[in-house]
Amino acid sequence: MKNFLLSLIFILFTFSIKCQTFSGKVTYEVKLTFTKENLKQMELNNNKATNTMRKVLQNSTDTNVLLKFTSNQSHYEVIKKLEINDRKPLNMTYSIAGGSKQYITDLIVNKNTMKECELLEECFLIEQPVLKWELTQETKLIGGYLCYKAINTSSKNKKKKPIAWYSPKIPASFGPKHYFGLPGLILELEETAVVFKVKEIILNPKEKVKVIVKEGTKISQEEYNKKLKKAYTQFYEN
Repeated sequence: MKNFLLSLIFILFTFSIKCQTFSGKVTYEVKLTFTKENLKQMELNNNKATNTMRKVLQNSTDTNVLLKFTSNQSHYEVIKKLEINDRKPLNMTYSIAGGSKQYITDLIVNKNTMKECELLEECFLIEQPVLKWELTQETKLIGGYLCYKAINTSSKNKKKKPIAWYSPKIPASFGPKHYFGLPGLILELEETAVVFKVKEIILNPKEKVKVIVKEGTKISQEEYNKKLKKAYTQFYEN
């Protein structure tokens, strides 16, 4: 009965947001939760790998990201794109937050697409798998909004499933990166090594929000992975 009621609430929520005009801009701050203590627990092959990871942790600074949404679509990207070259150390937080990638969600077709333009020197629109959620009754206040806990059960991570905290008070079925499909806006998201925390929410801004999907080659994740393996054979073999 509990699952039936939750499913009914979600269906009614989805129908309602498709029948109203609603938009917003959300800024999240992304923080690294992977610490030096976690590093000690890892079984790395040698001291060189350990020292490299330690330097990565030291140079991983907090990152801000932006989610723009309308009633049926959203666009997500990292706000400040860092210049990563031989002299710039890897910022793990920036990379996990999305790096140069963009994520576009379309509720009408129930899909999220990741746009990638750097690895293969061509822009690809990579369709992401639809997520499965376990809705719970656990709650907490975030920025004055009552939020409910949801667990991403479709994640392949066996040790820690991503956890989202969403607010039904904000009728937008969106969140950071490829996370969507909940009966409310995701205000906090916990992944394996980072946490996304809402920093600012602007609902129905005066300036009209537009979600524009730029051109790119549409491709499945499986097909894209094959192209990567072919282009970076040595990396995958190692």
